[in-house]
Amino acid sequence: MNHPERRRPATLAGLATAVALALLSAALVVLPGAHAAPAPCQVRYQVTNDWGSGATVDVVVTNGGSTTINGWTLAWAFSGGQTVADVWSATYTQSGSGVSATNVDYNAVIPANGGSVAFGFNVRYSGSNPAPTAFTLNGASCGGDASPSPTPDDSPSATPSATPSATPSATPTVTAPAGNLALRRPVRSSSDESGSLAAAYAVDGDLGTRWSTAYSDPQWIQVDLGANYPIRQVTLRWEAAYGRSYRIETSTDAANWVPVYSTTTGAGGVEDLPVSGAGRYVRLYGTARGTAWGYSLHEFEVYGVTPSPSPSPTGPACGQTPADPGANSKARNLLCYLKTHSYVSGQTDAPDADRVKSLTGRYPAIVAFDFMEYTRGNIQTQNVIDWYNSHHGIVAFQWHWYCPRGGDYAASCDFVPDLSNPSSKLYQDIDLVVRELKKMGDAGIPVLFRPLHESNNNYMWWTRKGADAYKQLWRLIFQRAQFAGVHNVLWIFNGMASGQSTPMSSWYPGDAYTDLVTSDYYQSWGDFTTLKAIGNGKTAGIAETFSPLNPASDPAWPYFVVWASRDWGGSGKDVPSLWKTAMANPRTISIDQLPDMTRW
Repeated sequence: MNHPERRRPATLAGLATAVALALLSAALVVLPGAHAAPAPCQVRYQVTNDWGSGATVDVVVTNGGSTTINGWTLAWAFSGGQTVADVWSATYTQSGSGVSATNVDYNAVIPANGGSVAFGFNVRYSGSNPAPTAFTLNGASCGGDASPSPTPDDSPSATPSATPSATPSATPTVTAPAGNLALRRPVRSSSDESGSLAAAYAVDGDLGTRWSTAYSDPQWIQVDLGANYPIRQVTLRWEAAYGRSYRIETSTDAANWVPVYSTTTGAGGVEDLPVSGAGRYVRLYGTARGTAWGYSLHEFEVYGVTPSPSPSPTGPACGQTPADPGANSKARNLLCYLKTHSYVSGQTDAPDADRVKSLTGRYPAIVAFDFMEYTRGNIQTQNVIDWYNSHHGIVAFQWHWYCPRGGDYAASCDFVPDLSNPSSKLYQDIDLVVRELKKMGDAGIPVLFRPLHESNNNYMWWTRKGADAYKQLWRLIFQRAQFAGVHNVLWIFNGMASGQSTPMSSWYPGDAYTDLVTSDYYQSWGDFTTLKAIGNGKTAGIAETFSPLNPASDPAWPYFVVWASRDWGGSGKDVPSLWKTAMANPRTISIDQLPDMTRW
């Protein structure tokens, strides 16, 4: 947060972001002198931000053949007079309508049998912005995706009868298909805390919704699979309110239940339970809550075929993959943790986090540090590593970047010419911070990194040249991190969800460069909705706020970070009392409730 006085325009402009997905068909555009690709390829061309005279485009190229491609050039022709303004994760040339994009050194290889690479660019246009209709990869024709985000079909390959036998026991157990058998199936529950927390939300496939019960024992939820299946695994994706003692039961008639799993030491989080049983109905029956609240599940999943572990050792799947394709397991696990939890608490500066502990008896789960002084020689990375090793909490970093041309972070700073000058002070500053991020990665620390924060407030120097220059600078930082082998970072886009003259969405760098979308100054329930609309399913958060959230009254933000101590008494709020209220609520997640991140 900064800081000196902020300028807060009274109204939010109506500039809207149009997100369009262009799906491509096969055709042939030959590049002279190109080497033929060894096998078919697929191209996904996605417009992720369109502001009427220009757009941001993400491109994914998939190698469908059995031979690895080492060195690639993708070519296409525009039909609407578009021109490429800048490109990232590739180099490009354009002659008339024809464009060719060539790999950079870190993404030259496209693995065989479904491997892919991604790059992106900004395009300028006048009138309309039609997508290209043909691509070639190393001179060979490519096809287009049939859908923007293929969703695995979790329904049985042979759909069970909608009206099963009146005598369920006479219905044979059929071979179960792969996938979550409970997805969008009929459910019942012992109680629902409210209509927005109904049982159906536990089987909707959306980790942003949940089912929650009354605050009493026992409670249960049961799902109708539609036919008798073998049951091999049940996955419980708990919210903060979890079950300590419960059992999993199956039934053929929803009347007579057979226990297939039980525990009295449930730990919450994500629990993958191996079971051996069969039935049309599966029930979670809770007998003792783990908190003072009810039982609350983001998802109740049932599998007749044990899900195969991810072929990649880099981490779990939770409905969101990192922007960095090479993100390590710690970064991936942290992303999934934040996506599947709410009210993860945070505080800027370690001394203030200590103060929270002394006030409330609980230590915040996240502590935010600052790269502010790093470019002036005051580097404190080892202090952060020491804090992590002693506390095992979540590390966040913002960067109040002093203008490379002189002055502080609020200076007037003409940075655009530096973007094409790798020997400039701007590049040197970026590379210095990138090296420190890598040191933390080498020490086993995942980092929530929030560069170029408060994008739409027109206060920091990196916002003075407008949204296009801002996004170009963001992507440069991302690229420099990729070049340096930094793969322990989650990339946090930040602005103000309300109260500014331009919307956050117009500053969004693109899905390929962002992991979480965050706001400073939580002001209203509408802020949550605003952030969730930016990016395709990106996790949201509050990166700076003057006081902690209250789970009893505030929306279920995945995480929040309270600003530094100088605002504890200067924001017009009794921050110490608000921290006491927040930490008295069992749904607020403190550092002692985090999983063991050293094992990620």
